[in-house]
Amino acid sequence: MSPVLLALAKKKEIDVSAHIDVATQSLWIAAALVLLFFILRPELWRRLWFDRIDPRPAALARIALGITIIWNFADLLVLQGEWLFTDQGLLLTEMARKNYGGKFRTLWDPEFGFEHWWDIFMVFTDRWSVLFIRSDPPFTYTVFGLLLLSASLMTLGIWTRVTTVLTWLLVLQIYAYNPIYFSGGDTVVRISAYLAIFVDWGQAFSVDAWRRRRKAVLGGATSIPQYKRIAAWPIRFFMLQLACIYCATGLLKSGTTWANGSSLYYALNLDHFYRMPMHSIAAWGHKLYITRTMAWVVHWWEILFPLIFLGELLRGWDRDKDAGTWQGPVPRWTLYALALAGSVLAVWTAPLWARPLPLVLLAGLIAADRLWLKEPDKSGKGAVSWTIRGLSWLCVIGFFVVGAFMADLSVLYYYKIPKKGPAWLANKDLLRTLAATGAIVIPAVTAVVILSLRKWAPRAYLFVRDWLLGKRVWLTMGFLLHMGIDLSMNVGLFVQVMYASYPLWLSGRDIDAMWRVLLWRAAKPGEGERPALPEGGFARLVRKLTGPLEWLRYRVQPDPWVVVHAGSEAAVRRAALLRCWDEGKRLDFELDADCKDVLTLRSPSGEVFEGRAAGDKLVPMLPGLWWLWGLWVACGLLAAVAVVASMTQAGALLSMHPILRLIVTVLIALVLQMPFVFVGRKLNGALALKLLCQKA
Repeated sequence: MSPVLLALAKKKEIDVSAHIDVATQSLWIAAALVLLFFILRPELWRRLWFDRIDPRPAALARIALGITIIWNFADLLVLQGEWLFTDQGLLLTEMARKNYGGKFRTLWDPEFGFEHWWDIFMVFTDRWSVLFIRSDPPFTYTVFGLLLLSASLMTLGIWTRVTTVLTWLLVLQIYAYNPIYFSGGDTVVRISAYLAIFVDWGQAFSVDAWRRRRKAVLGGATSIPQYKRIAAWPIRFFMLQLACIYCATGLLKSGTTWANGSSLYYALNLDHFYRMPMHSIAAWGHKLYITRTMAWVVHWWEILFPLIFLGELLRGWDRDKDAGTWQGPVPRWTLYALALAGSVLAVWTAPLWARPLPLVLLAGLIAADRLWLKEPDKSGKGAVSWTIRGLSWLCVIGFFVVGAFMADLSVLYYYKIPKKGPAWLANKDLLRTLAATGAIVIPAVTAVVILSLRKWAPRAYLFVRDWLLGKRVWLTMGFLLHMGIDLSMNVGLFVQVMYASYPLWLSGRDIDAMWRVLLWRAAKPGEGERPALPEGGFARLVRKLTGPLEWLRYRVQPDPWVVVHAGSEAAVRRAALLRCWDEGKRLDFELDADCKDVLTLRSPSGEVFEGRAAGDKLVPMLPGLWWLWGLWVACGLLAAVAVVASMTQAGALLSMHPILRLIVTVLIALVLQMPFVFVGRKLNGALALKLLCQKA
């Protein structure tokens, strides 16, 4: 009986053979149009993939991804390491190799090893892990230890390129052994770790970058070395990955619960999802349309997330316009290559005497170029520029026409007529026409609206570009979405690993703005660029309500602390090293020939600090030293965890009321923090001097 039920439950495959050939040809045409577009606009291709960008966003992503990997695998090791990844747990080594070993299970034998020397390289073409050879607890824990060490070095930026590759390889060793517990977050970690090996993200906020800059300054550099710009193409892949994950997730959420908004209500009532029972809250939220609205907003936010790329493209276009240049003249070698390819195709079946004609044509083009042609027009106003622009737009239009055809076929084959619904939803021919028309009309109307706003309503255009299509809105919504998920549901590390790629969307200007928010003070009304408050009435009330936004936007540089240094070259260069750490421009420098040869710092109020005291004052002003605070806090938390764990094991906490148990745990954590914080305050100054290469 069960095979019959399984056969009935199996979904019937959709037969698309009637249009498979024409659909394949259409996709090839679309690919050819994309290729032709970038042949006509090679500068856009170069800027998209081969531009050099500020390394600081990638450095922040390195730190975020490194912390995510450390947190995830430390958690796995402590909670489930022996059960999931050793032969003392769920799978014996032979069982894991047989189930998940790929080619490894046939190319390697426990007794005889590899049959041929080249079999070692064949293993790397499939799933592999050293744990398939040996997975006893000591060996597995060693692999975990190496992974945590490598990820820590990558996070700190020590031998960054090497430790990034090692981190990826060690992540694969753990994940390949037993994928039974995998979630979407684990897949994103593996892909992100792989993409990371191509990112030169050790050029900023790293020990490697500090060593290079310190060597240059102390070695005789006449200016502070700037951060080395890095290749953009790996960053673009990270961006595409994030957009694909969100958009695909949104498109796959096509059930009834997402249509009526009840999906979040059901998720909050699943006992393996929620962090704490919240049935009443979920019920009231559903009844008041709160969770329904949130579900609809999240659904469409995910589907439309790729619109963020449109905002980035518009900003690039505006930068070209502001600079007075039109990025896109076709290099003449591109025209010559197109002419040569076209002429070769034209004479492909011609008589033998005609086949050398493409070479004659190429020679004629080169001769004309040398004799009569001028430099290419970069203003965008010449006939050649308009021709290129027109042809490239035709490629874009053709691409959307192909998309309209594919939309028509998608409705034909994959749309299921609902059993209950309006009559027009049952008219598949009408829906096919609407889908095909929408695939052309919606992009066309969007382009017309944007161009019209840009020409006749620039303020509205900037609002659309920077807010409706801007990363500040889409990424902020994503941040709030994931924060809500993480606080209310247990979904593994998906939230953290998605956060880790967010910094890659930032620019150098965004990083500078971030330091201003963190290190500068908020401007008062009427101070700096912040407008003064209206005299009274409703406008004043609105301004006060929007005060937090103005607090973030309008910042004022506080009075600087002055580094007083001696006049010797060594003292000047040691002082110059501080500029490498001063991200917020909080320091000023003053030469004093009579100054002691130690780090001397003068506060805005005139108070003078020397040696360790000066180093302690620099810690809050230099972001690269903030981890010193976290170090002592982490030590205190670890001590508190050890004490609470021992008390729990002894049964001292289990007999208490849950609320009393929570209060006691918090008090233990606070009490144990005090000695570590006290010691940290004493040692931070000395550690800061050592890190900054200053004299005590």
